[in-house]
Amino acid sequence: MSKIFSVYASNGLHNYVELDLPASDYEMLDLMERLRLEPGKPPYLEILEYHAFEFLEKCIAELPDVRQLNALAGKLSEINETDVRGMAAFEGLVGMEIRKKALPISVSRLIDFAHSADCCHVVEDAATDCELGRFLAGNGFVSEAEKLSDAAFELLDFGKIGKEHREAKGGVYTSFGYVEPHEDVRHASETMDFQPRKPAYTILLNVAAIPLTGPVRQEDMLQLRLPAPEGQMREALEKLGAESWRNVAASIWDCPIPRLNHTMYLDGEAPQILELSKRLQELDARGELPRYKAILAAMDCGDIGQAAAIATAVDEYIFDPAVSSPEDVAMGELCVMTGQECAADFAQYVNLTAFGRSLLERDHGVITGYGLIERRDGQPVLQEDQAPGLREMEM
Repeated sequence: MSKIFSVYASNGLHNYVELDLPASDYEMLDLMERLRLEPGKPPYLEILEYHAFEFLEKCIAELPDVRQLNALAGKLSEINETDVRGMAAFEGLVGMEIRKKALPISVSRLIDFAHSADCCHVVEDAATDCELGRFLAGNGFVSEAEKLSDAAFELLDFGKIGKEHREAKGGVYTSFGYVEPHEDVRHASETMDFQPRKPAYTILLNVAAIPLTGPVRQEDMLQLRLPAPEGQMREALEKLGAESWRNVAASIWDCPIPRLNHTMYLDGEAPQILELSKRLQELDARGELPRYKAILAAMDCGDIGQAAAIATAVDEYIFDPAVSSPEDVAMGELCVMTGQECAADFAQYVNLTAFGRSLLERDHGVITGYGLIERRDGQPVLQEDQAPGLREMEM
C-alpha cells in the first residue's frame, strides 16, 4: 500500500517512534508497545509528511488520534491506488469544507469523506467553468441546448452555464475534475473499531518460485499465513512448481517484528522463515515477544537465520521494559542502594546520566526502544563473533 502519512509519536523524551501510515495491526501494536502507554492514554503525535495529500496539512488539527489517522491512511491508500473517482470525491468534500471555513476538520469526518465517493457526482474532464458548461450542455443537462445545430451550440456561453451550475450545486474543482455532492456524507466512522487487533497469522509471507524471470510484483506472488498446516504448505509448493522451499523467494509482508517486514529473501531463506513463524508463535504464547524484540534491536539483527536462532535463547537475557534512559538505570540502582523512599533525596546530588551510563557499561546493558536488555552471564549482548551493527541507543 502507498504511504499516506509519516508520523512521529512519543510518550515523553525517550520513548518515541517514527512510522509510515497506513501501518498494519502488528505495526500499530508494536508502536503502542514501544511507547509504553498507560491504558487509554494517547501518544503525542506529529505528522511529519503528507506525501500525495499535502492539501490536508491545513485541515487536520494538532495531536490527532494515531489509530483514527491510520484508518484514514488505510482508506486513502486504497482509493489512491485503484479509484480515481474516490480520490476526486474525497478532495472535493474536503474542498467544500474548506470553503465553509470549517477548519480544522476532525479525522473522523475525513474518514467519512473517504468512504463517501458514491455521495458525489464527478466530471473528470472538467477543470474550469467553461469545460463544465460544455459537458452539461452536451450531455442533456441544459434542455435549451438539445435541439441546437453544431454551429449554434458553439455560440453558447459555456463559462456562464458552468459557473451558474457550480454555484447552485455547491461544487468544487479538484486535481481530478469537478465534484458536487448529491446526497449526505456517509457516517462510516461511527461504526468503525479503530483498536488494532492481533492478526490470525504470525507471519504473512509472499512467495514466488526461483529463478525469477523478471521484476517481482506482489500480484505475482502466492501469499501464505504462517504457521500453516503441512498439507497447505505442500499445496503451496505444488502451485509454485518448486521442488522445495529452498527454491522459493520469500518476502515478509507483515509480522510482529516490524524490522523484518518488506524484505525480499532470495538465497534459500524460506525454510528459516517457516521455522521462525513457529518460534514466534511460541514466544507470543509465553508473553516473551517484547523481550525477543528488544534482543533483536540491541543486536541490530535483520538476518533471518540469526533471528530464528535467537528465538530459542531469550531466557539468556534480562529484560526491563520500564527502563528508557540512563537516568532510569541510575534511579533503579539508587533505589537498591538506599531504598525507594531515600532515592529521590540522593538523586539531587548525583549526575544521573553519567551514573546510568557507567552502570550500563559495567553490566554491558543496551537500551532499546522496548526497554533495557542485558545478558544473564554479564557478557556483552553483541558477541565478538557477531557482525557489529548500529544499535537503537548505545550507551
